[in-house]
Amino acid sequence: MGCITKGHSVSCADRNRRGGIKRIWLVETDAVGMGDFAVDSATGTIDQMLATAAYEFEFERETAGFTANATRENGSTKVDVELEFYVPKLTNDVNARLTELTCSCGVIAVVETFADGGDWDSDGTTSNYFFVLGWDNIFTKDAFLEFSSGEMQTGVALQDANGTSIKLAGVHGEYPRELKVDDTPVVEGIFSSNAPATGFCNITYADASLTDNKWYVQYTA
Repeated sequence: MGCITKGHSVSCADRNRRGGIKRIWLVETDAVGMGDFAVDSATGTIDQMLATAAYEFEFERETAGFTANATRENGSTKVDVELEFYVPKLTNDVNARLTELTCSCGVIAVVETFADGGDWDSDGTTSNYFFVLGWDNIFTKDAFLEFSSGEMQTGVALQDANGTSIKLAGVHGEYPRELKVDDTPVVEGIFSSNAPATGFCNITYADASLTDNKWYVQYTA
């Protein structure tokens, strides 16, 4: 059986794309189970992702992005994945978050890109693409991302940059998969559960009383 099943067309929405990442959430691999992911067999997108907690990491505008570079050798393909973002200003709180990243035993990232599907709704909005980094259908949780580098600098002149460039890296057995989210406007939050009878993931903030950017998954199927 062949691997290639169809071709690919480029739409007007594809030509009018936007680069960069809008939002990033990180969850440690210990917070997800082997059965907490489900892949849609028809589209290949992830339509279920369950975790006990995840954290949003904000960053300087137009500093976040990810790369996925594939190489093939001896009949096998691996994909080197890297996520990068810049956190402005050196503070004790930033240093504490960096220290936690350095000692984490693997993380999974969900990223929302600025690119959208061009499927504009009546209210003038459209849905962006979400991708999962650090999990795939081959290595599963062993595709996790790890802290790769954190380059911190104060600058020397008054108008110099002051902050930290952070990189997380890992190895996949396939290209990153899209997280299939529903069209409900996201006010704040992640995390996903299987929406009843839709096959989509809901992104919801579980508890408005939380003040430490801690996000929970609620399974509603």
